[in-house]
Amino acid sequence: MTNQAGMNEQVLHAEIARLNKVVQALINRAESSANIDTSDFNLFQSTITLEDLVRRRTDELEAALRDNEKITRALRESENHNRLLVENSPMCIHEIDMDGRIVSMNTAGLCMLGLKEECQIQGYLYLDSVSAADRERVAALLTQAYAGESSHFEFKADGPLGKIYQSCFVPIKNKNGGVEKLMGITEDITNRKSLERQLVEREELFRAIFEQAPSAIELIDPKTLRFVEANPAACRTLGYTHEEYLRLQLVDTQADLNEEALVAAVRQVDESGGMSFENRHCCKNGDILDVEINSRMLDLSGKRLLVGVWRDITEHKRAQQEIKLKNTILQTQQEVSPDAILVVDENAHIISYNQQFIDLWQLSPQLISERLDAPILQTVVEQVAEPEAFLARVQYLYEHRDDKSHEEIPLKDGRIFDRYSAPATGADGRYYGRVWYFRDITERKRAEEDLRIIAGVFDNSQEGIVITDANNVFLSVNPAFTKITGYTREEVIGKDPKMLSSGRQQDKTYYAKMWQALKQKRAWRGEIWNRRKSGEVFAELLSIAAICDDDGRVRRYVGVFSDISYLKAHEAELSQVAYYDALTGIPNRRLLADRMDQAIARAQRSGRMLFVCYLDLDGFKQVNDRCGHEAGDQLLVEVSHRLQEALRAGDTLARLGGDEFVVLFNDLAGERECCQILDRILEIIALPIVIGSHEVAVSASIGVSFHTSANEDGDTLLRQADQAMYVVKQTGKSRYHLYDAKHD
Repeated sequence: MTNQAGMNEQVLHAEIARLNKVVQALINRAESSANIDTSDFNLFQSTITLEDLVRRRTDELEAALRDNEKITRALRESENHNRLLVENSPMCIHEIDMDGRIVSMNTAGLCMLGLKEECQIQGYLYLDSVSAADRERVAALLTQAYAGESSHFEFKADGPLGKIYQSCFVPIKNKNGGVEKLMGITEDITNRKSLERQLVEREELFRAIFEQAPSAIELIDPKTLRFVEANPAACRTLGYTHEEYLRLQLVDTQADLNEEALVAAVRQVDESGGMSFENRHCCKNGDILDVEINSRMLDLSGKRLLVGVWRDITEHKRAQQEIKLKNTILQTQQEVSPDAILVVDENAHIISYNQQFIDLWQLSPQLISERLDAPILQTVVEQVAEPEAFLARVQYLYEHRDDKSHEEIPLKDGRIFDRYSAPATGADGRYYGRVWYFRDITERKRAEEDLRIIAGVFDNSQEGIVITDANNVFLSVNPAFTKITGYTREEVIGKDPKMLSSGRQQDKTYYAKMWQALKQKRAWRGEIWNRRKSGEVFAELLSIAAICDDDGRVRRYVGVFSDISYLKAHEAELSQVAYYDALTGIPNRRLLADRMDQAIARAQRSGRMLFVCYLDLDGFKQVNDRCGHEAGDQLLVEVSHRLQEALRAGDTLARLGGDEFVVLFNDLAGERECCQILDRILEIIALPIVIGSHEVAVSASIGVSFHTSANEDGDTLLRQADQAMYVVKQTGKSRYHLYDAKHD
């Protein structure tokens, strides 16, 4: 348009110049003739008229020139304005030729392509900026634009950033109507797409929360008291389908409230902003549930709705009743326990103590009637032999609430008390106080001291004694040596003690460590396995001392040993008694605790799962009552055999007592593998058992806990499994249940 304005201006200037030349020629001709005839006068008059006409035309042309200059100036300003708009536009504005190559592009477009100057786009194909996944689709849409139609599309850019763009292309046509290039605008919509995706995800999240919430959620029209929406938990709890639920009115689910009471309640919620209360709901099948409700008003898209969130607390209320019953039972147990028991609250104030506590600490009737903490504590402290240490330990336990503690307390009168203290915590881990147990173990300690004296005499009597030189060659042996080994003095003198070696010492460095100790400390004590003359291998407890001269050089070695083969056998018997159940022969609680600690450590190292299964037999008492205790014992033995056959080599089966067993599964991949084994256990236990002339059948209730973190010890896992087993007992028996920290 600027070029056209310039051409118009040149034409106007040329026309003015031509007219001026005509006027000037006429004037010159008139002046050259002195006599003016009529024709000349007419010519002159015409000239004057023409001059006036030319002047008017000139004025018109000059005015047109001035208007043209204004138009030209406006066009230039418009072009500059448009150029600035294009260059400063945040969107990419570009042109591509008929071959799909970028012809021009503004600064924003160059930035999108990661270029600095427009010259860098020469020969750049527009499709090169499109990801491979979108390239074919975009090419088809560009073909549509080349055909004369506008084209709109989104695409993902090529490159690691994964930018998303939106483009619009329109065809630019020549004067003949043919498309000569495409003009396009491209906008980065990555952030917009991200926001849209976040909005969708948020909506999905809210929907998921609504759908999967364990609590029931209802939306109610406060005017009609009809349900507008209800989540699956509400439908499931009351036993309705979703469609059935939405056909109900609020009054249909109420066990106690009529419509008038509900209207008043809704009004109260509206006025107060929200309410929490307990109510009773009626299920579809007629069951009545105790529920806890939180309700408030909600404005949703301009519509006011009543929101009710409630949960079934029927079992919770039943549990409260059970807790009261348990407290009564615990109080009874406290009274009949042989231990002196003291219970304090979280602030160390005395809650209760039993008669045994009164008798053990010799509390006066006055102290009992006053029931004051300080005088009772003072009476206890006055009897302790080391009161300051006792008080310090008590204070420490009150400051370290999670600690368990066990110690023996000497009293001034010579008695010795065994004291055990443990925190009283709920299933949620809350600290409620501490329980102290005391027991008079004076007689037991005296018996233990007598046993130690007897054992000392036994260990040091009739022991074998050998003397060697510095080169470890026998110099002398005593008669007990001959009695123990079978070798006479003559048979060993001058020989190396290696002649007694049995080769059973597994550790190759064992003797090296022995000689190292003799070299550094001049003494060593330990157990070794030697061989008698008869070839029998026996264990001996050996003490060796190095005898040195005044210069510190070893001159002799003296060894004192005793045959401890019978002690080893006795240890094995004691181990069997201490660590194995006398009836079934499987590990007892003590060995279970040891293996559980090992299993926890192994699970922490390997990252594999550890499961603790607390198993209680269903129907065992009936077998005992009907068939007798001997039959009950046979039943327990048979069950233990079946369980052992079902377990893997690395698993542990233990009996805690009565009909309670614990199974420890090591090195499992997850819950599924554990459940497969438990299913097999339930099947084999349920098989009939023939005992004498009776065929009996029992089942099992199994509670399962699993190790999840380094702070879970064996006692915690066992307690959790016990709680899970209790859930099974309460909910139908003959199955298993995995401990749930939130609900169990």
